Amino acid sequence: MKRQTLMLWTLMILGGTAGWAPAVQVTFRVNMSVQMAMGRFNPDTDLVYLAGTFNNWSTTQDLMVRNPSNPDVWEITLDLPAGTWPNYKFVMLRAGTGFAWETRDNRWFQVPSSDTVLDVVYFDDITEVVTNRQPVTFQVDMSVQIANGVFDPAVGRLAVSGDAIDDWANQGTHLLTPTPTNEALWAGTFEITARVGATVNYKFIMDGMWESRPNRTFVMTNEPIVLPVVYFNDVTNPAVPIPVTFSVHMGVAVARGWFNPETDFVEARGSFLTTPGGAWVGGFQLTNSPANPYVYTGTFLTTNQAPGSVMLYQFVINGATWETTGDRTWTFANTNAVSLPLAYLNNVTSLGPVSLQVRDSGRVELQWEAGPRVRLQTAPALEGPWTDVPETEGAGSWSGPPGGAMRFYRLIGP
Repeated sequence: MKRQTLMLWTLMILGGTAGWAPAVQVTFRVNMSVQMAMGRFNPDTDLVYLAGTFNNWSTTQDLMVRNPSNPDVWEITLDLPAGTWPNYKFVMLRAGTGFAWETRDNRWFQVPSSDTVLDVVYFDDITEVVTNRQPVTFQVDMSVQIANGVFDPAVGRLAVSGDAIDDWANQGTHLLTPTPTNEALWAGTFEITARVGATVNYKFIMDGMWESRPNRTFVMTNEPIVLPVVYFNDVTNPAVPIPVTFSVHMGVAVARGWFNPETDFVEARGSFLTTPGGAWVGGFQLTNSPANPYVYTGTFLTTNQAPGSVMLYQFVINGATWETTGDRTWTFANTNAVSLPLAYLNNVTSLGPVSLQVRDSGRVELQWEAGPRVRLQTAPALEGPWTDVPETEGAGSWSGPPGGAMRFYRLIGP
């Protein structure tokens, strides 16, 4: 019996099976009274959602409802595993302007072992109506973007958007214009409402393309503010030709059936290949080699990057299926040739976990996410020898007797 128990525990470790935890009811509550008083939230037309690690940060899944006994408070009750540490934020969906997230850091707590009602908090931790309103002047030097042919000052649009500016809505209401004496220097002055000492986050948007750098910030005062001149995306040097080598490992994608090397192709797309207005166009097709058939590579000579600039890119299958993990980034330190780190499509580097169950009959059942080229292997020791378990390629489960000796199992692809 001890040997069988050891064998099953080993399977659980190798398969990555998580421990079971009971679910408890957790009630989240947020006070929206200040947002209503400031005109940022209309209870008749706007909605409040709860987004967090428990729902993959979905802004449509967990809709909060107004408390009938306290109309300032919106609430929702969820079943969460005890002992876990969820991160979350409250999100407003405002009619006509879209989603407005809390700008503070993620909220978090440890789920207790029994049902609980969390304390009421204020949206974005703003507990009183902010009356401090000051003119703030933004200035951007667009000379490099103009010289690189990315921005046409005759028809281009440059806007600023941020949390205290427009809730990141970018509705075109905060447009900068060229100054009378310098068409490359764009500026705009806008009334901003924020409490004294608050940090205001913002970015500039050129012809619909947001800066790829981290948020810019300034600290609000009780006097008019003139911010210093900055370069769009902090690019201060004209573009020069730079060879960039892209590499992506498609082995997991092949095993799971996302990519067929016989009929499909993979491209790199991004800000290294754009229209004059900055929109991504076309794609640079990557190729594999007989020596390493699942690694696709290619070198592209980009002519719109410079030291200090940030390149955005993704890998795309068949010109249509984009990565779901968001844009990848690379900052150019100089003009030397660049070999980007080897990436996996969607950053998926494994074939997934294996779960273990022991049936009443004593048989062991293993389950995993099926893929056309995924199969199960077994070995008497971690160092092998590993052999295929028959009839498991393309399947998602296998069951058999526990046997009399310890066994190891793993998933393997092509």
